[in-house]
Amino acid sequence: MKIADVAHPGPLTIVLIVSSLLALSSACGELLFSDSFDYPAGDLDGQGPPPRSPPGQGGSVTSNHNPGVANFGLDFPGILTAGACARLKSIDGTVSDEAIAAIGPVTPDIGIVWVGFLVRQGRPPSANGGFAVVAVIGPSILDPSVGIGMIFDRNRYGLDNDTGERGSRSVTAVPVDRNTVWLVTKFDFTTGNEYLWVNPSPETEPYIVNANAQLPMTDEFRAAGFPFLRLRVGYTHALFQFDELRVATIFAEIVSPETGF
Repeated sequence: MKIADVAHPGPLTIVLIVSSLLALSSACGELLFSDSFDYPAGDLDGQGPPPRSPPGQGGSVTSNHNPGVANFGLDFPGILTAGACARLKSIDGTVSDEAIAAIGPVTPDIGIVWVGFLVRQGRPPSANGGFAVVAVIGPSILDPSVGIGMIFDRNRYGLDNDTGERGSRSVTAVPVDRNTVWLVTKFDFTTGNEYLWVNPSPETEPYIVNANAQLPMTDEFRAAGFPFLRLRVGYTHALFQFDELRVATIFAEIVSPETGF
């Protein structure tokens, strides 16, 4: 049987096909990290990464005290959730529960990176507040980092470039309480800016003009990116829960990851 000749695409056709594929890939974005902490109640140490996790995602490793897993999850309208959450206890006067997980890593050439997670206080902090954050950071606690969550000594959500210098923190007007909030941060490595929204609509990417807090990146963080996420609390008597921690190159992926859990 004779097989009919098949016309081969010319150079222009090949260029158009490659360009279309690249555009599609950019539109789809990429999930870099996703953890719903859907593990048996008990210690968080050694749990994860979940099935079908993005390449490079590691499991949780305890670096201080005893972070755990609660037998319930946090919920927020429009956010894909599972059945448990991370539980971190803070005590006054010191850094308390802390857990680390590897990611990616996130490198500055990615351009735009979104970080989203649910958080609430299970027990009110003392008057001095302490802190409860997800820190995007390098291998060492001394590496350039940004803390997202309850800012030290303020009892409010915000961003902290962790330098201790004047102007290194941006605090929202949203107080920390027992209500679950969805914190969304946009890192723009192209312009060198960080933006935080508290409870934005999951239906559409939030506008920069509506950000609840913003900061310029430090030169060191902008050059380094980050290969780890740290859940850390301390310096107050309180209990905090974290859930649905996601990092992606587009907003939609921190709302409902394509991998699903």
